[in-house]
Amino acid sequence: MADITAAEPLLTRVESYLAGAFHPIPEEQVVAKAIQSSCSWIFALLRNAFICGVLQYLADASASMTLQILAIIAWVALAVYCFSYINMWVLTPFHFVKHRRLGVFLDGLITLAVFLALSYAVFAATRFAVNEIAQGHAASRSNPPPSATSPRS
Repeated sequence: MADITAAEPLLTRVESYLAGAFHPIPEEQVVAKAIQSSCSWIFALLRNAFICGVLQYLADASASMTLQILAIIAWVALAVYCFSYINMWVLTPFHFVKHRRLGVFLDGLITLAVFLALSYAVFAATRFAVNEIAQGHAASRSNPPPSATSPRS
């Protein structure tokens, strides 16, 4: 017990020294949290796209209907995950129109057009990414490895 009580003042002094030597800058913490949030979202998206691609590859390679259904479900889940980030925005570019109903109608049309364009982009991008991952593994297995002893002319 004597060793622990003797070590406590030393530990307290080290902690107080480190607290004085390293102190966070509030503005930098905001920037760091925004970067970390963006990067974690990107890595989650990449991880999920990779899982979808592997499922698609396994479904194509095995011709299994069960794996094909799982790959489709995973792809739809990935697209819905991406939609969750664009579904929280509302556009009101015609907020200045005096006739409220006309302004709301025009805002609704613009919001619908942007949502449909983003929806197409999400579906096309996720489908493209999943297919590239699935075909990339198949292509890497079909190419012969480069020869170490290549003939020189």
